[in-house]
Amino acid sequence: MRVSDPTYHTLRRLHSLSGVVPVGAFLLEHLITNSFAIQGAEKFNQAAADIGSIPYVILVEIVGIALPILFHMVLGVIIATTMQANLGRHGYPRNWSYVLQRVSGLFLVAYITYHVWSTRFSPEILSGDRDMFGLMHRHLQNPGILVFYILGVVSAAYHFGNGLFGFSIHWGIATGKQAQRHAARLAFAVFVVLSLVGVNSLLAFIGKNVTWFHKTAETTASHVVENAR
Repeated sequence: MRVSDPTYHTLRRLHSLSGVVPVGAFLLEHLITNSFAIQGAEKFNQAAADIGSIPYVILVEIVGIALPILFHMVLGVIIATTMQANLGRHGYPRNWSYVLQRVSGLFLVAYITYHVWSTRFSPEILSGDRDMFGLMHRHLQNPGILVFYILGVVSAAYHFGNGLFGFSIHWGIATGKQAQRHAARLAFAVFVVLSLVGVNSLLAFIGKNVTWFHKTAETTASHVVENAR
């Protein structure tokens, strides 16, 4: 399929924008909430309950999360099937980024579907049990599911980090080569940090998280705040 170049560039801009706001914002919120697992079951369950107590939470989840994710996914498929989305148009490193972005996106469709089905629509939750920590603990005891979740978190971190680079290009934020190199480095740093945070949170559900990691992060954040004063 081929579309006009202006239409193609508009689709790319809308796709990159939706990947940052609101989909990317939801990813960050989700990772922050999951990080409460490091502090134990009570703290995590309270954080999950606070999210669930938001007024009109079902409407917010449908309009602010589900529909934007669906929009982003469908638009990604449309872009990938246009003649302009040619792998050979990019340099070698960006070709790999292009492929990994598409592969991670496809994997995330399966991951998100399973995650929502196995948590929000699980028999335990539907019966009124609000022990989300216990539910995740039981799920992640299975090594296969744990690996699947780790791959999902890493894929989401990469898709968002690399998506930020695309966003900076398509919206004219990083126009020169030097600016694009800086944007690429920032995108990679976002990918690494979010991967570490997300995987450490998953391990916290089964009591195997790396305690020094979040303590070091908290200490570093405290130093940054103190130096900023």
